[in-house]
Amino acid sequence: MASIATPTPAPSLESLGGTQQHGALRTAWDFTFRMVLRYIKNSYKDDPFRTFLEACLVGFIVWYITKQKYNIGNNEVVLTEKEIDELVEDWKPEPLVPELTEFERETLDKAVMIDGPNGIKIRLASGNSSKQVLNFASYNFLGFVNNPDLEKHALETLRKYGVGSCGPPGFYGTLDVHMELEKQLAAFIGHSAAILYSQAFTTTLSVIPCFSKRGDIIVADEAVTFSIQQAITLSRSKVYWYKHNDMADLERVLKDVNKQLAGRRGKNALPRKFIITEGLFQNTGDIAPLKDLVELKHRYKFRIILDESLSFGVLGKRGAGLTDHYSIDPHEVDLLIGSLCYAIGASGGFCCADKDLVEHQRLSGLGYCFSASMPSILTVAASDAIQALEIKPDNYLKELRDNTALLRTLLKRVPGLQVDGSSESPVVHIRLTPETLVRMKRSGGAWTKTDIDRVLTELTDEAQKDGVLLTRAMYVDEHERLMPNSSIRICVSSAHSRKEIEKCAHAVKSAVSRVTSKKR
Repeated sequence: MASIATPTPAPSLESLGGTQQHGALRTAWDFTFRMVLRYIKNSYKDDPFRTFLEACLVGFIVWYITKQKYNIGNNEVVLTEKEIDELVEDWKPEPLVPELTEFERETLDKAVMIDGPNGIKIRLASGNSSKQVLNFASYNFLGFVNNPDLEKHALETLRKYGVGSCGPPGFYGTLDVHMELEKQLAAFIGHSAAILYSQAFTTTLSVIPCFSKRGDIIVADEAVTFSIQQAITLSRSKVYWYKHNDMADLERVLKDVNKQLAGRRGKNALPRKFIITEGLFQNTGDIAPLKDLVELKHRYKFRIILDESLSFGVLGKRGAGLTDHYSIDPHEVDLLIGSLCYAIGASGGFCCADKDLVEHQRLSGLGYCFSASMPSILTVAASDAIQALEIKPDNYLKELRDNTALLRTLLKRVPGLQVDGSSESPVVHIRLTPETLVRMKRSGGAWTKTDIDRVLTELTDEAQKDGVLLTRAMYVDEHERLMPNSSIRICVSSAHSRKEIEKCAHAVKSAVSRVTSKKR
């Protein structure tokens, strides 16, 4: 009997698709496996160490993924309310600032507060508030502080521009008065260009680190002020110090530096090299010998950074600073830093240099890029003060120099008093002579710095009773590289009259007589 053949059913579309997909995956897997196997063989043959490192890396990844994760909840310690209260009672927080010493507390308690505007004559909010005193404690060298003419124009500017720009110069903080003042400063000093900073202290902190970096070299005067010391630290450069205003010691250091660099090779073979000093030293009242500095700069291939914070507006025939004082081309100073808050009586600072160096600061000067620009009212006040000085320099500078010479002459006649600083410096540092201190210490024992500071504070208190405000020079002791000797700092102004200068000298003489006659 013939069998009947059963027809084979045609495969469905779904089964065909699944078979094709499975075949494609298998082909891809085979291809990948062969590629990996070929890579391992070739890499092992060419570089077996690389294969070993990759195997270690794969093993580490597998270990890291599979290891047990740390769970902080498993180690939680549960405390009772009683234990929590006991821990709170025993906890003694560290003070935010160090405890004040007895003398620091005395100094803080005697801090002078002014009632009303600053100026040549002021009223004190403490003590005899009804009595005016002569101000010899402010850097108001030209009398521009509280000047009625400057104040009038400043008020008009306030109504036009408002209080402040509230933004950095590089964004929306630059006004027309800022650009005009920069041009005015560059023209007055005689340099190529100028850049304006909103704060005097941060000007130095911005300019020096902007150009001197890690690996560069700085040779600095050991008596530079605190702001320069901090700027040098921020630069992270290799620092060498020379004795204060000692050009022979400076030349010795420059020779040693160049000798060390002679054997260098590679990218650090030619670092940038700077000499940093002040025009008029705040801590000593001395004036830097710029002519000698310029000569050494050229001889040993260094650049000069000159801080004219105090000398700008004070030294020179026009008051243009140290370059004007020595009749030196300002371009000989590579970076000239100045302040507008001392002689000019406004706020902020500036840097004069070649145009390329100025434009570099607009991108890299931290105090310029990240600080709000100077308020327009202070910008205009600074511009008006410079214009007044430029038009009639003798009205301010001649009086300032005559007053400085008179006060120094009178103070040198006071027995037991030592007067320091340059004869042309309106910053006068006075202190008791070593012989006077020895005579005062009748009970024996050596004088400590705190002892001397306490005596100088007594001198300022006695002078204040006679109607003259003086101040003891104060420093952040633990941050000063070379601690200046204790002194009273007197600031002379062109706005002081001859009688006021004589009154100041008489008050100092009387104070010295009364303090030194006390038994210790």
